[in-house]
Amino acid sequence: MPRRARTSPRRAPRQKRAEDTVEVLVRATEIAFTRYGIHGATTNRIAEIAGVSIGTLYHYFPTKEALVQAVVHRLWTAEAESMFSRAHLLEELPLHDAILELSRGLAGVVTSRQELVRRWYTEASNLGDLDTGLAMTHQAAAIVERVLAKRRDIVRPRDLALAAHLVIITALHIVRAGPRDFPTQLASGALAEELAQMISRYLLKTPPED
Repeated sequence: MPRRARTSPRRAPRQKRAEDTVEVLVRATEIAFTRYGIHGATTNRIAEIAGVSIGTLYHYFPTKEALVQAVVHRLWTAEAESMFSRAHLLEELPLHDAILELSRGLAGVVTSRQELVRRWYTEASNLGDLDTGLAMTHQAAAIVERVLAKRRDIVRPRDLALAAHLVIITALHIVRAGPRDFPTQLASGALAEELAQMISRYLLKTPPED
């Protein structure tokens, strides 16, 4: 059985200069991965884009996969922040309107990195630490569950924890598939609107009007 490529960083930066170097390397990896894909984004190419020696690259990251995983985690963080920053809308707006705004925000993150997401979802979806992804999903689902509990009178599902997780997982998978499967609808905003309709019809006792 072939050995799995190491994906954890070789060492964490402890000084500002080291942090800057790691930032440059991760950004260079994003550029290389977006342009050339997982196979074309070699460590030599990444080091060249970053303007550092290959030795410096390996000082912080043991493999190309570790670099790509750092890029993926940065994408996940942007997705999570887009949801967390709009979470207050779930209590302030009619639920369908809030869901639409959250869907648009999530779609906006993916649209801004459209080719990167397409490359990752098509070529390297195995890269990304499962525990890291699950922690972000659970955090987002917990927020949704709390809101659903406060709006129990208008919500259809009985198991709110399950419903919240289904909503988050469904939204992430659909939006991430957008650059590959629905690029036109992602760019026009139609994907976000249809996603919001689907989630609202699942959650609400009285579905929104078309």
